[in-house]
Amino acid sequence: MIRRLWLLGGLLVVGLLVAACGANDPAPEGDPPILGGVDALPKQIVTIALSPTPSPVMAGGEAVVVAQPTFTPGPPRPTATLTPYIGVFLGAPTSESGEPAPTVAPFVVNSGGGGAVVASGGVPVGEGNCGFPAAASFANAYNSNASVQQRLGCPVNGGTPIYGMAAQTFERGVMFWRSDTLQIYSLAASGQFWQVVDSWNDSIPADDPAFSPPNGLIQPVRGFGLVWRSNQPIRDALGWGIQPETQYDGFWQDFERGAMLLGHNNQVYAIYTAEGQHSGPLAR
Repeated sequence: MIRRLWLLGGLLVVGLLVAACGANDPAPEGDPPILGGVDALPKQIVTIALSPTPSPVMAGGEAVVVAQPTFTPGPPRPTATLTPYIGVFLGAPTSESGEPAPTVAPFVVNSGGGGAVVASGGVPVGEGNCGFPAAASFANAYNSNASVQQRLGCPVNGGTPIYGMAAQTFERGVMFWRSDTLQIYSLAASGQFWQVVDSWNDSIPADDPAFSPPNGLIQPVRGFGLVWRSNQPIRDALGWGIQPETQYDGFWQDFERGAMLLGHNNQVYAIYTAEGQHSGPLAR
């Protein structure tokens, strides 16, 4: 009996629901129902505008401002400008036609003419002075001869006396020996000049019987003889000795391109070392 009552009650409820769905919902009257739980909270659509500077937020109970990174501009880039060019040397400058640029003639010092600087052609172009004057023994021979000045250049020291020099006169020249440097200088009348180290010692014969001089002439001996016999160009240029060697006290002065020496007969000679030539004897 009870089961039948439950079944009828259920059918009645279903019928009422179907009728309710088919009819228009009546307008609610009175206050709306009170909702409970989370559904009781009011709901509203809100538009949120984001600020460029964030608001403080809570982190660990303290307000912390989240800093927005800032943009730091880099250094300004330099404006391109023309700068001097340091290049590689490509050779001597030439003219527009391709011909080499003209060269300037070298200069030598003419201390004898008051220190005037002259070009290679001998034309004075300025004033100048040598560091040292020509020594008294050579002053006249040097200062009065422009060719000697140009070929020797300036004196490089004040000169020095040489004690115990030796000299010997030949048919066509003269030989000198320096006791301080053991050098032998052969000066031919042709203007040729040779400088040879004196390598003679007592173990070497003083002369050579194979060389037989004509009457009135002599064969040089010792250091002079060894140089003379061992070097045919010197022997041919000088010829035979006309008197024995002699010792004397001389004087020597060095120049930029040679030297001047005082001979045993008080005559002056100029030696141009680089040329292999000499001038002399020169008047004192």
